[in-house]
Amino acid sequence: MECGCKTSCCSKTPVGAKTKKLDFSLLDLFKALYCWLRSYRQAMALEPGLYYTGNVYDRDTPLLVSCNYHLTVFMLWRIIRSRNVRILIIDTKGINVWCSAGKGQFSAKEIFRQLELYPDEILKPEDAKLQVVLPKLSLSGVSLKELRDGGLMPVIGPVYVSDLPAWLDEQPLQSCKSAVYRFDLGDRSFSLAPSMLQFAKYIILIAIGLFALDLLMHTGFHWQVIPLSLFIGISYILLFPLLPTRSFALKGLILAGIISLALGIGRSIISKTDFNPLLYGAYFTYIVAISLFFGLYYTGNSGVSNYSLVKKEIIRFLPVAALFFLGNLSLIIIQGVIG
Repeated sequence: MECGCKTSCCSKTPVGAKTKKLDFSLLDLFKALYCWLRSYRQAMALEPGLYYTGNVYDRDTPLLVSCNYHLTVFMLWRIIRSRNVRILIIDTKGINVWCSAGKGQFSAKEIFRQLELYPDEILKPEDAKLQVVLPKLSLSGVSLKELRDGGLMPVIGPVYVSDLPAWLDEQPLQSCKSAVYRFDLGDRSFSLAPSMLQFAKYIILIAIGLFALDLLMHTGFHWQVIPLSLFIGISYILLFPLLPTRSFALKGLILAGIISLALGIGRSIISKTDFNPLLYGAYFTYIVAISLFFGLYYTGNSGVSNYSLVKKEIIRFLPVAALFFLGNLSLIIIQGVIG
């Protein structure tokens, strides 16, 4: 296996580098929390290299391949820290397994690049091939054929890190190629808090702008966007599998239709005031705009989006969301002028 590296990685970690024990401190717990709140985006990266858990480095133990995203490795370590396991952390630019694989950073080339730095630490003399365990969510970026042609024996590991201990206990290791990422309520709940925290910064900016506009024109539409937007975001995440189609944007449109209809029915039942078409139009256009925007935003926080399809959705629907935001602003201004 010859290193085709044309970057500075090999100069940073010389051939013949030594293995290191993987260990984390209390500070790393807060780093992991920060990464979680960043919701899988590039936040903190670990130094790539060959690590081990347990008491000593043992070439007879399974070799797991992982990204160098802090949260991923921290969660992996918490599950297997009491076992003797080897972990090859490759350079994915501080991005998680699924996202880095989709972008081509979690790849066979990067795996070989790291392995070549440890010629004396990987294989025993009597071994013919090295078995490497790949996370299931890395397969969109890793060519198994390329790994086999390079002398490796790739085995596909579980989707969920919590399943890893039981899977490692069953020898020989069986491929989890048929394992499915469920994106169930637990998965979505894990993404809810960071998604809403990140989304809130946009809502606060919108609310500040509408508050300023209300001071000038008395539009009557300002603070309402905060609870309405949070409700839309939470509803989108919780109802995600129940909303038809695979398109994140269309799911947002469907949710917008449901909420707008419920708002109209609720107003007709509860409110005794005269119907204000401008104000209702402002609500409707805002609900559609923010539902579309959140749907496109959530593509980066879910585990079931497709990178190429997401780019098409953004190109197609982001201008639509912008038009509804513009329409919403126009209706609010008109309401302020004539109200």
